[in-house]
Parts: sequence; structure tokens; C-alpha cells
Amino acid sequence: MHQDIVSVTQAILKEMPEACRFSEKDGEKIQSLRPYLYPLEDQIVKGFYDVLYGYPLTASILDFTERDKREETLRKWWRRTVGGPFDLHYWSWQAAVGIIHIRRKVKNPMMIGMWGWLLNFISKEISKFLSYKEFIDASEALQKLASTAEALTAESYLHHYLAALSHATGTELQLLDRLVLIEIEQAQEILAQKR
Repeated sequence: MHQDIVSVTQAILKEMPEACRFSEKDGEKIQSLRPYLYPLEDQIVKGFYDVLYGYPLTASILDFTERDKREETLRKWWRRTVGGPFDLHYWSWQAAVGIIHIRRKVKNPMMIGMWGWLLNFISKEISKFLSYKEFIDASEALQKLASTAEALTAESYLHHYLAALSHATGTELQLLDRLVLIEIEQAQEILAQKR
């Protein structure tokens, strides 16, 4: 994997509070759920893309002729997620999704919404087999998986979007940051006046 995405991944992971970040213990918990998670693959893949192709906004950025290819990518991700390992290569892959989303015009609310769908689906399914305590422990591990992957995808998206803008315009990132702060200050002043 390209060194830049690895360093971006490491920086993003450092920014997450350790208590909220996916841990080795969480990985062990998810791997202990393999007997329940592996069989969900077909339902997850079909349901995931039924939602995306069934919603006009997301359907408008997807090519229906690529559905089989997209489904295969999701299958590979699911198998790797359930099977592990959760190493730097895995997390860098999640950060690389942010770059792919820029090219494919997938916005962060779409990605976060689909993580919500995925967690809800998995939770309903595993609740049929686990005790209450096992379910709570599994839910915590799955939430931390989602939070970590979402942070990597969203922040990588922002990082690479701004880097491309900086490169294309010749504007330093620090100047872009300052311009954003000026705009935010102006927006806050307008909001304060409306109160």
C-alpha cells in the first residue's frame, strides 16, 4: 500500500481516543463471532446494495452494470473483516476507501448511513443467538469497528480532497485552513446576530 496512505492512517488512528478506537480485544471478540457472522454474507451484500440502488441519490452515482463487481468488493471486505487480521494493512484499506469515495462521488453521509444499516442488520441477526451480555460485548466491538473505519474513511476523504485542492490551485494547506477559519468565524457572527 502506498506510504502516504499508511502515514495518513497512522495519524488518524492517533487522533482517536484509545478508549473509542478498535482494539486487539475487539478483534478477538469479532473473530469469536465468526460462526454467526460468516453466514450473513449473502444477506449483507444483497441488502447493502438493494438499499444503495433503491435510493435515488445513491443510485444516481452507481452504475448498475457494475453491481456484481461492487458486490464482490463488499464480499472481500466482509470476509477479511470477519476473518482478520486487523492490522495496519486492514486499516489503511479503510482509509483508502476515502480516496475511492472522492472519485466515485460517495459522500460521507452516504458512507456513515450504510455503516448504520450494516450495524443494525448485524445486531438483529446476532441477537438471535447471543446472551444479553454476549450481545452487549459484541455490539461494543462492532461499534468500535464502525467508528474506527468511519473515522479513517471520512478523515482520509477530507485529507485527500484538501490535498488535491491545494495541489491543483497551488494554495498551501495552511492557507486553506486559515480561509476555512475565517469563513467559520463569519458564519458564527451571522448566527449570533440571529439569536
